[in-house]
Amino acid sequence: MFARQQFCVQTHDDVLIWSKIVQYSVSLDTIFQSLPTLEQLKKLHALGYRYVEWKAFPQEDPSILVALLKEASLSCHAMGMPEGSLVDPSLHTQFVEQLHQGIEMSKKLGNRLIVCGVGSATQQSHESQLEAMVMGLELCLPLLKKHDCELLIEPRNTRIDNKGYALSRSGDAAAVLKLLDDSHVRLLYNIYHQQISEGNIFIRLEKYLPWIGHIRAGGVPGRAELDSGELSYRRIFAFLETLGYTGNIGLEYFPKRPPFEGLESCMMLRSQK
Repeated sequence: MFARQQFCVQTHDDVLIWSKIVQYSVSLDTIFQSLPTLEQLKKLHALGYRYVEWKAFPQEDPSILVALLKEASLSCHAMGMPEGSLVDPSLHTQFVEQLHQGIEMSKKLGNRLIVCGVGSATQQSHESQLEAMVMGLELCLPLLKKHDCELLIEPRNTRIDNKGYALSRSGDAAAVLKLLDDSHVRLLYNIYHQQISEGNIFIRLEKYLPWIGHIRAGGVPGRAELDSGELSYRRIFAFLETLGYTGNIGLEYFPKRPPFEGLESCMMLRSQK
């Protein structure tokens, strides 16, 4: 399905080196937990960041957001849409309406990527719920094609967060996307969630790369800064580069240190030699 590429990353003095091809985008509503000031956004730019995103659907006046981002020379890369359900067919019409809200906001902010949850599990079989996802996503395609947007479905861990959520495994998401077979709907691979749900990050990134539209990252356990926890993000990012991934890495974590201290450490992680 996907040709295996040899993992070969240049090292020097046992420290991994990776280039600056892949860009970060900063999740404003998790790292700052409220709308940053213009001064904070300008500081992001000064640190080398060029993209931001929202985990959830932005609640602020879009004209204010557009003005702030423009003044700080930042671009919106992705955002969440209002939470709905793809696994409950009775809620599909509502989901399409929520997607329309997301598209309208994305057009104002200038991004193409819209992240969605799939909803809480129903009493139906898991296979039936996956089939319902396909049906719901088919209803979304006309809107997505009309506005040239990509909808990203997100598997989330249910062991620690998101109890009762209907989609936790990347393989199930990929199966849905194979059946749908349309590039306007892709996979959001959240490394934090998938390390908890299933592990084997390298294997799954390689296997499902053709369906991945965006990647997000956070420390495991705790969903804190990337340099906390059990994962070596330098190795993960280097591996992504060998796979040819050129998208952004969304920094979606909840900081345990002052926000800019963690953001500075991410930049050091990205360019350390």
